[in-house]
Amino acid sequence: PKQSRLGRRSQGAPPHPLRAPPMLRAALLGGLALVGLCLPPTAAFYLPGVAPKEFEDGDPVEVKVNKLSSTKTQLPYDYYSLPFCRPAEVVNAAENLGEVMHGSVIKNSPYEILMSQTAFKVLCRKPLDAAEAKAFADKIRDDYRVHLIMDNLPA
Repeated sequence: PKQSRLGRRSQGAPPHPLRAPPMLRAALLGGLALVGLCLPPTAAFYLPGVAPKEFEDGDPVEVKVNKLSSTKTQLPYDYYSLPFCRPAEVVNAAENLGEVMHGSVIKNSPYEILMSQTAFKVLCRKPLDAAEAKAFADKIRDDYRVHLIMDNLPA
């Protein structure tokens, strides 16, 4: 038996798996095309945690709080580390693994927003003592920003 350029014997060597006879290739491609035509068409896709939600007039829009962050210090703080108005019970509201792995600590908030409603009310009134006022002033001086989430979008 003769040796090929790759050192294999030309007789008795198995055929290359991608070099099927032309008739077999045509049959396989035809079968794939038929399967593709039989599948129902799709017009959308879904990413976990990003499903669209339609709101009617007057529907409540949930607002969640995330964190305080600054470009000056790069040290994030929990939203409720400052004396903001709180709901009756603060609950962690992480919706997916990505939020947890990113380090986001998403919690509920006391904000009540209704779709297409422009009537606003005072959420709470809270007198601040000297330490609380200083904490707010320090965060403002260090350019801290509040991260809110509304309808799974940053607000």
